[in-house]
Amino acid sequence: MLHPACLQPKDQVALLSPASPPHSSTSITVAVKQLAALGLRVVLGKYALQRTGYLAGTDQQRAYDLRTAFTNPKVKGIFFTRGGYGLARVLEQLPNTILKKHPKVVVGFSDLTLLHLALQKSGLISFWGPLPAAATGLSDFSTRWLQKAVFQKIPLGRLPLGKQTLRSGIAQGKLIGGTLSLLTTSLGTAYELETKNRIVFIEDIDEAPYRIDRLLTHLLAAGKLKDAAGIVLGTFMACKPKGPGKSFSLQEVFQQRLAPLKIPLVSGFKFGHITNQVTLPYGVQARLNAGKRTLEILESGVK
Repeated sequence: MLHPACLQPKDQVALLSPASPPHSSTSITVAVKQLAALGLRVVLGKYALQRTGYLAGTDQQRAYDLRTAFTNPKVKGIFFTRGGYGLARVLEQLPNTILKKHPKVVVGFSDLTLLHLALQKSGLISFWGPLPAAATGLSDFSTRWLQKAVFQKIPLGRLPLGKQTLRSGIAQGKLIGGTLSLLTTSLGTAYELETKNRIVFIEDIDEAPYRIDRLLTHLLAAGKLKDAAGIVLGTFMACKPKGPGKSFSLQEVFQQRLAPLKIPLVSGFKFGHITNQVTLPYGVQARLNAGKRTLEILESGVK
């Protein structure tokens, strides 16, 4: 795996909108100030403020901003205003040759899951981390973990404890994962999720338990997760039963669909669509001790 160079004060970073448009111009102002407070010089993508339907500009405009940010040698890192939807529509315009030639710090989550998977296929480490202009923003907690992940050439070490052990055991492997609905969407594509011998982290938002059940079942039927070393579940925001009628709880769904895999399984880690979230480096070695509810990052994501 190629490690990008760590970010340093005065480095130039790009702020892009490759999926849905920013919530407001105010959110962009706040995002720029927060990144500047880290000592970074922010350059807004040419089309970052565009709006075309539910997308931040046309596919060609969003792809242009991504390609430009990757190929510009002055840009050392890439951040994103928000997720939403739309990244999948431009990945074909971002060839592996560009990604491999220009490793740099890439930070985002939610719809950016697909970009992370594409970067993994290209052999590049990237970072599941905060979206400065999204509703979750950059809290003090998120900022501290972001700084540890992309400004320091040392492993993140042990993350804040998970909440519940669903199956005990110890596992070690490369870290991969993201938003469940996007992981399932990747199946059958050039950037399909790989789970063999991996520590897989999973979260989602606003999905009823039956939908989480369906998404997990789809992955399992496709041969995914069964070969994983361990599974780490984050915070599933607003994933409660909707409407009348009986429903399994989210924990019951996890027990039914994932516990039978007989691999270490923990829920309730601090990542997901939440204000206070850790930054996770894709593709580095991690160790999961499910009995103790610990996840330890053993390798730095930057060089």
